[in-house]
Amino acid sequence: MRALTLVEAALAPQVKAYVDRNPKSATAFEQAKQSGIAGGTNRASIFYMPFPLTFVDGKGAKAITLDGQEVTDFLGNFTAGLFGYSPEPVIKAVTGAMAHGHALGGGANLFETRAARMLTERFPSLDLVRFSNTGTEANTYAINTARAVTGKSKILIYDGAYHGAWIHGGASAGPLDTPYKIITIPFGNAHEIRQAIHQHRDDLAAVLIEPVMVNPVLYLKQLAPIPYLQAIRAACDQAGCALIFDEVMTSRLAPGGGQEVVGVTPDLMTFGKYFGGGLPLGGFGGREAWMARHDPLHPKSINSGGTFNQNPISLAAMCAVLDSLWSPEQCVAHNARGDAFRDAINQLAAQHHVPCQAMGSGSLITLVWQWAPVLPQSDDPLVCPLELKNHPSSAKFAELFWFDLLLNHGLLVGRPKLNYLTLPTPLTADDEVRFLNAMCDFFAKYTVELQSLADETE
Repeated sequence: MRALTLVEAALAPQVKAYVDRNPKSATAFEQAKQSGIAGGTNRASIFYMPFPLTFVDGKGAKAITLDGQEVTDFLGNFTAGLFGYSPEPVIKAVTGAMAHGHALGGGANLFETRAARMLTERFPSLDLVRFSNTGTEANTYAINTARAVTGKSKILIYDGAYHGAWIHGGASAGPLDTPYKIITIPFGNAHEIRQAIHQHRDDLAAVLIEPVMVNPVLYLKQLAPIPYLQAIRAACDQAGCALIFDEVMTSRLAPGGGQEVVGVTPDLMTFGKYFGGGLPLGGFGGREAWMARHDPLHPKSINSGGTFNQNPISLAAMCAVLDSLWSPEQCVAHNARGDAFRDAINQLAAQHHVPCQAMGSGSLITLVWQWAPVLPQSDDPLVCPLELKNHPSSAKFAELFWFDLLLNHGLLVGRPKLNYLTLPTPLTADDEVRFLNAMCDFFAKYTVELQSLADETE
């Protein structure tokens, strides 16, 4: 455990410098607690010690902290900030909608029609859609749709999966989770997943997965192998249950989402986050056979809806996003840039012979701090080994990297313990060069510590 001792010693002065340089953020956090916000945060899932930064301004990919530091954002608010801060088309659309009565009696509006048409034209699985306010709500609606249509109750998800604030898989589940009848199974072996689907077929309503590799510790967001997903697709058909793709994050990977890339079409899909251009927005949809009962005139209609599910402000923003910020061509180009950037990170790590691997797909990148290959070769196309060491030192190196790049280079790279990059579109080539240069500096500064980590994670 020498690496852990070394990295903890290196981390201590960085944390002290963070505290010293951000007194106003520290005070703001204490004031939040004193004001009555439980724990001082409304987003405990991404809370970090010693206290979170408070941001007061931002434009494009640049944000300003309460203490005056300008930060270049590579995190992109976990994909919700795909288009950076305050994109002009969204500002124009929102102010225009507000100028014409943004509530409009809570009735139907023209924005939802335009948004729905653009979505059904882009995503292979979408015949019909419904909107919500968050991805969490979208996944809840999709699950309950599958349960209503099939008359079954169980849901199969991956161990360690995250499908929103109250839908977790395995050990990550907590007392606030919705008490669904959940079957959890590890990612990686489609033979075992098919067996579980067959075993529970009489009471299995849906298999809810992201079309990516899932691990209880890291957001890898690397698309799963096509034969693996095809096997799960076929098993769901045989069992008469819905295959739901949670594409709240992965829908950004291609004009038609992750499902387009892998060529596997789910029965239902969920989306959200970036579609609102920074405003709350989510949604779900699927084949007509699964969505028809959302029609209020259907003889077995599902009584679904929500006060803000057709919120004109968010839907106007979504139309602006799809019209001006996220055309199919823009989507393809941005993910190609992400692939090239991930390759550049891996080439740099290889040149410096350090235990850092950039994983992911397109514009979604996760840094894994270990020497051993994350994806060992497999002779079985239905088996996808995922070898994450989960070494204590690996998490500490992610933390050290986060503090170092923030303090010394003004770069926001995920959050402590998870270097997760969901690249915003306003990032420039110069920003990427700054990131790579900062990595070089980090590798040079912590040569001894990184060598020790390599020895312990080979």
